[in-house]
Amino acid sequence: MGATRVLIIANPAAGTVTPALVWELVRVCRSGVRDVSVRWTTGPGEATGIARKAAESAPPSVAERALALPTAMSATVSAAAPARRTVVVAVGGDGTVREVAAGLASAWRGAGPTPLLIVPAGTANSCYHTLFGTAPWQSVVSSALREPVVRWLDLARVAGRLVFAGASAGISPRAIHEARALTSHVGPSRYHAALVDLIPRYRPYPGRVTVDDRLIHSGSTLLVNVGGSRYRGGHFELLPRSLPDDGLLDVCVLGGEHSVAEMMELTRTGAHLSRPGVVYERGRRVRIERTDGRPLWFEHDGEVLPLGPTEYTVDVVPAAVPALATPSLTAAA
Repeated sequence: MGATRVLIIANPAAGTVTPALVWELVRVCRSGVRDVSVRWTTGPGEATGIARKAAESAPPSVAERALALPTAMSATVSAAAPARRTVVVAVGGDGTVREVAAGLASAWRGAGPTPLLIVPAGTANSCYHTLFGTAPWQSVVSSALREPVVRWLDLARVAGRLVFAGASAGISPRAIHEARALTSHVGPSRYHAALVDLIPRYRPYPGRVTVDDRLIHSGSTLLVNVGGSRYRGGHFELLPRSLPDDGLLDVCVLGGEHSVAEMMELTRTGAHLSRPGVVYERGRRVRIERTDGRPLWFEHDGEVLPLGPTEYTVDVVPAAVPALATPSLTAAA
């Protein structure tokens, strides 16, 4: 049974969100769902509250209502009452998706799971790329609403915050920070332009990385990437072996002995794993440190955390949020 209600949560501050895009999304949704509504966010964190409220106010499914009734009545309800499912669509970048996912993951589930669907309209859109590749969002939305398949995706937790796409230390947060000033660019080109400008100036940092208390790296560090998403920065396949629902965090460490430009090019196709000094591991807890006492540049879901700490610990949160996938992609996974 497909969705019967769609709530669109759109972030007007995200890279490529426009009223025209949201209206096109409404049109696509209404081709199969009558009850479609839109909420525009007005500030950071608001999407979490909107998503949580939507999940907690979703009507119970047929099966859940039937369980609460005597046997004879439950059979009548199952036959006569159509199943209802609310789907929450996040329109924005990885930060917007993270906020919506956090709201759905923290909601009281007495009314059943409320799944997430992503429409990419940010700077990087790594979450969408990981789940749907390069498929146009219009076809993904139509297919997912018509034949919904729910996958329970893992999240992570760092510094008391939930993480969706992933987290990183090193050159990535520096590039994200500098991309904010490139107002002449929009979408993924903004991040890529910041990287091109930063590469000649960037210097690796002395660091240490442990996975489930096992030391996997110590020394000069170009980049550490942690998460369930295969892609970061839009199209950099830093974690090519990662699955978003295997209950583990994938970790990739690029040593500082490598050329920044070369490694950034290799990560576009996952070819960096064949280079010496590149470490790839899996685990449930990852500790990332800077060992010279200086602040560690660190981000998650495209948001750079305030400078100060010299280390961060990332923990997996297995099967934390339901998300819609298309039948073909689910079979391929």
